[in-house]
Parts: sequence; structure tokens; C-alpha cells
Amino acid sequence: MKSLQGRLLIAAPGMTDPNFARTVVLVAAHGETGALGLILNRELDSDIADVWRRISQKPCVRLDRIRHGGPVPGSLMALHDRRDLADIVVADDLYVATELTAMETLAGTHEGKALFYIGHSGWGPGQLEAEMAEGTWLLAPALPEHVFDDRGHALWKEAATLAGRREIHSVVDLRHVPDDPRAN
Repeated sequence: MKSLQGRLLIAAPGMTDPNFARTVVLVAAHGETGALGLILNRELDSDIADVWRRISQKPCVRLDRIRHGGPVPGSLMALHDRRDLADIVVADDLYVATELTAMETLAGTHEGKALFYIGHSGWGPGQLEAEMAEGTWLLAPALPEHVFDDRGHALWKEAATLAGRREIHSVVDLRHVPDDPRAN
């Protein structure tokens, strides 16, 4: 299967796994060794400043809530739009910082966009491909406006609708599919 890095995984409506039901996951890395993703539409109850005090003595000016990246525990990561601070290049204008110095720079300024995550989503070799074959996930391209627009649960509905339209177009050669096919 072609790499899914830089794509959105949208939980299919029938997804029953509570870790992923109604989620949109950005695939940050995908290859022969597996995949790493970050859930875009789940926040935790604490903000970055609460967590930051335990990580660094450098100032933190961001007030955003920490995001829940997925069920796999791990250290703090930042999803951002600054190429110069990238440890992982996800796609154009989408990067991940895992190194403390990069995250200190991101936390210490309002320049650029940054979301901080605890935990991530992970799949072993072939696991994500098997889930895709089962129809567990819908796919859509990831754009910065999907990632950094704070729509919460509305993001899942919008992304699922977008993925559904793309699927219809790939299967059926229609000249026009209305935004709401029920209105046809």
C-alpha cells in the first residue's frame, strides 16, 4: 500500500473502538515499520501551561488545551507549521516537533500555529493496512485548515462527508454530486 503519511484517517461511522470512535487522525508517519498518527479532535482538560511547568523552565505563552493524540502513551509532541522546527515532515506546512528545544521555541511565541499532544496513535507493520481493508477508516487529504481549525467534533462530520464524496466520485462517474445527495 502507498504511504498514508499526510492523510486524514476518518473513523467510519460504524467504528466501535472507544479510542477512535468519531475521530479524525492525521497520519504523521507511515511505512514498512508501521504508522504514527495524532487525533485532531480530542482535547484533554489541562492546558499547555499546566504541563509545561513539568517539562521546561523556559516561558510558555500559549494558552491552548493539550490534545489527546491517541491511546499510546508517550512524551509531549507538537504539531505545527514551522519548517525550521520540524523533526518530522508530515506534508507541506504540517510538521511534528519531538525535540524539547523545538517545542520550547513553539511554546515561547505566538508565531505560527502549534498544537501540543500527549500520547499518539500507533499501528504495527501491516496493522493499518488491514484496518483500511476492513473499511474501518475513510481517507481524505490533510490540509492545514483541517489540522489547525478548532472544530472539535464537527471536524469528524465534515471530514466524513468530504471522504464520502471522494469515495462516490472514485466509484461512480458522475458529472455532478450535490453537497447533500438527498436533495437530488
